[in-house]
Amino acid sequence: MVYGPVGGGTPTFTGIAPPAQHSGSGAQATGNISGWDPSNPQTSGFTAIVFPDRFRDPDVENWFIGLQRELLARLTVEINYVGTAGRNLFRAENVNRIPGGRLPEGTCVTDNFGRRLCSQIDTNTAANGLEINPLGLLNANYGSLRVWENTARSIYHGLQVSVQKNVARGLQFAGNYTYSHSIDDGSSWQSGPTSANGPAAGDGVTTDQTQPVLDRGNSVFDIRHRVTFNYVWEIPFYRNSPGARVALLGGWQWNGIWSLQSGAHWSPFDLRGSRLVPGDPNACSASTFDPVNCLNLGGDYNLDGENNDRPSAISNHIHTTHAQWANGFNLPGNFFYAPCLGCVGNLGRNTFIGPGYWVLDTSLLKNLRVSEKFRLQFRVEAFNVFNHTNFLLGENNINSPSFGIAGGTHPPRNFQLGLKMSY
Repeated sequence: MVYGPVGGGTPTFTGIAPPAQHSGSGAQATGNISGWDPSNPQTSGFTAIVFPDRFRDPDVENWFIGLQRELLARLTVEINYVGTAGRNLFRAENVNRIPGGRLPEGTCVTDNFGRRLCSQIDTNTAANGLEINPLGLLNANYGSLRVWENTARSIYHGLQVSVQKNVARGLQFAGNYTYSHSIDDGSSWQSGPTSANGPAAGDGVTTDQTQPVLDRGNSVFDIRHRVTFNYVWEIPFYRNSPGARVALLGGWQWNGIWSLQSGAHWSPFDLRGSRLVPGDPNACSASTFDPVNCLNLGGDYNLDGENNDRPSAISNHIHTTHAQWANGFNLPGNFFYAPCLGCVGNLGRNTFIGPGYWVLDTSLLKNLRVSEKFRLQFRVEAFNVFNHTNFLLGENNINSPSFGIAGGTHPPRNFQLGLKMSY
């Protein structure tokens, strides 16, 4: 089976197509190397994969320096700097697009980088009766071309501070604080509109394939601050008491884990396609084209055929409060706006900060020796003991009615009892 121009003619599928190819017949099997099965759960539809020459494995570099000091007997403090860099990371990029390609036929604009962008649309009819390039693609002979590239990079810097108290008089504890920053241009929550999903190696669609620096920013898992504290206390009361008192009141152990962290980073998207409408009569027609009054009311701001663009905004950083996530943070109606025609928005990647998180899990244990052979342990455990509401990130599509509202919550307070026999 072969896809592509055959003998200089129209690119078409040749050979006997196996059923699993899902290439169909007729127009959908002509000029399309993407043979996509619409029932495939990988809903992005990018299934035409190209592996270029000199494709290589990614490189990962790690470095570390640390200092450990015993302050008091059994009490130590440790300070570490940890760094990690990823180079030549995979990106599955749809390369068959070009900024400005879907401008009105025969028109050009200057974008906010000073580049001259011109429409690639050609509605003239070819010998086969079809329009030459109705979608303004970089190469109209093909559909989506997802090329695996070694173009993504990542960098992580972390300051880690820990204090640890070893067991003394039945008490031990440890506290840890991490300040870190992770930057990359390839991590994603793997949503269909903005990536090629998990099997396709991270982000599948950049904002502008000719300007990869536009997508270099905070990683989606970038958590700047994280604090944990844990303890185990063998409660000393009645430990050495005789008879029934030690059986009832002694042998208790109290454990706990505190976890607190700042929110993850995320990006708002405008996931509508391009929709050019005239602000003045004929502003979007080639003969009277006016880029100021030819308005793009869709989300494909740079008009390259991918509706995954971030809009412009009056502020590049939003860090909303817990109460705002509870009630919806209600940005003003003019907060997001469309950039100039063919331009990209001014909003950086993952500059919004999601809801923070804190929780206390604790347990109380009673150990009881029944005989030389049998022991019982009774457990009372509580998760999120203060029943603090920890929100999940919500919808990132600015046109969704749910935008600005938490997408749910982490589990509420939960108690459980347990009894274990050991022998």
